[in-house]
Amino acid sequence: MIDISKLKTFVTVAELGSFSKASEILYITQPAVTQQIKALEKTIGAKLFQRQGGRMVLTEEGKRIYQIAKTLLASYEGLMEEIARIKKDLKDTLFLGLSATPSEYIVPSIIAEFHKEFPSSKIKIYTGNSHEVEEGLISGVLNLGIIEREPSDKFVSIPFLEDEILFFTYPENPIAANEEIEPEELYNLDLVMREAQSGTRKLVRDKLEELGIVFEKLNIRIESNNSRNIIQIVKSGYGSSFLSKGLLDYELKTGGVVNVRIKGFEVKRNFYIIYPKNTTLTFLASNFISFLLEKIKEVHQEV
Repeated sequence: MIDISKLKTFVTVAELGSFSKASEILYITQPAVTQQIKALEKTIGAKLFQRQGGRMVLTEEGKRIYQIAKTLLASYEGLMEEIARIKKDLKDTLFLGLSATPSEYIVPSIIAEFHKEFPSSKIKIYTGNSHEVEEGLISGVLNLGIIEREPSDKFVSIPFLEDEILFFTYPENPIAANEEIEPEELYNLDLVMREAQSGTRKLVRDKLEELGIVFEKLNIRIESNNSRNIIQIVKSGYGSSFLSKGLLDYELKTGGVVNVRIKGFEVKRNFYIIYPKNTTLTFLASNFISFLLEKIKEVHQEV
């Protein structure tokens, strides 16, 4: 007998090409992933994966099993969802991918409220940059994503919140006394930036290049995929950075950091709810989108 959990693990490894990445998404240990795959191979009587160029790729037998497993999992999830509706006891799982900025200041509280509406459900959150969230959706291991830049045309995208990127530094920095600086002055500053694949960094780079700045010539001394780390580094008295206004609100109000305007620099953006085109949303994912949009609407009304 083959249980559904082993098939889910098998499909996830097949789509990510990695035992370690599958363990992160599925919230189980890597040895558990290995054990489940070995057990499945023993039941089937054939090797399902082979290592190729640092990735785990399907064998010919694995490819045949993969197609059937995908169909079976989709049917099983649909069955469980319909049973849950009949029983009014939704025990579905929402696999949600969040890019760094929305994961750090607005979405978590909404997730907590949403779970109160569906207390029997489970929500598993994967946090990465916008590119990684898109990959998780394309591979099928995530149901929904929330990212901080407009996605590619592979996705249905729903803008739900406007955000602004600010340039900031610590209060004692000499530039903090200036009402506005010229873009070229950035060449003389030590910068703390989000990592290369970050949606925030891409928007900053595009705008600065529009202003004539050669991005590669900037003094980017520290990079981090965690915005809170960046805030703490700058707040402690080192460097300057670019981050979401929503993340900086408290520190700006209390004087922990200072916003410095750059002439010609204005970057506003939307956060997007995304999922792959030609995908049927689960009942839970569809309800989460409606709930999120309603909560954001309430926030706007309060403001």
